[in-house]
Amino acid sequence: MAETELYARILGIEAPWRVAAVKLQLGQGQIVIEVEHDPDVPTTCPECGQAVPRHDTRTRRWRHLDTCQYRTIIEAGVPRTSCPKHGTLTMRVSWADG
Repeated sequence: MAETELYARILGIEAPWRVAAVKLQLGQGQIVIEVEHDPDVPTTCPECGQAVPRHDTRTRRWRHLDTCQYRTIIEAGVPRTSCPKHGTLTMRVSWADG
């Protein structure tokens, strides 16, 4: 099993998201899990659920539980949506609280 698949299962990352890379950064004592959103999947407004255009993407980072003795960081380019009714909003991600 590849490390990207392993971390996807451990973290519960599912389509339209995927674990793109797992980077062990020994000097910083951490593992960075890079997560990507499938650009071919339409974005939806987090308020009304309508399919809306993608406004842009913002890179965000979350601290997860440690992997052995290493800090585990999830890093993802999170799409922002452009909803005619609700404006520009950041999509919700399954691995973080609202």
